[in-house]
Amino acid sequence: MTTEEVVRNAIQSYSRADVEAISALLHDDIHYRIHANAETAPYCADCGGKAAFWEAIGRIQSDWSIDDYRLTDIIVSGERAATQISLTITSRHTGVSRETELALFWTVKDGCVVELHEYHDTAAAALSK
Repeated sequence: MTTEEVVRNAIQSYSRADVEAISALLHDDIHYRIHANAETAPYCADCGGKAAFWEAIGRIQSDWSIDDYRLTDIIVSGERAATQISLTITSRHTGVSRETELALFWTVKDGCVVELHEYHDTAAAALSK
């Protein structure tokens, strides 16, 4: 698969909550980092490996329901891709929903995601808590 195919498949799989399909696209030693302000987003992560990736995702999903997750833009250059995601999140604690966006920067090698950097609109998330 090309870099674009891997990235599009990963995003589509995430939007369907298809854990098996996502896991199949992740390298065993994936480096995953969520860049965010710790005061407004206690979900910051800098981890390696699939288990740590899923642990970080689990922390987010324990507090937030992701109601809509869609690709709005993609730029691909060789093994690297940049994506913009629009999503609707709902706080599991307050029931408040927000539209927000995030940016994902991907590195794909041999058909697997080896590195993923995620940037959130932490101000929108803080308002929803």
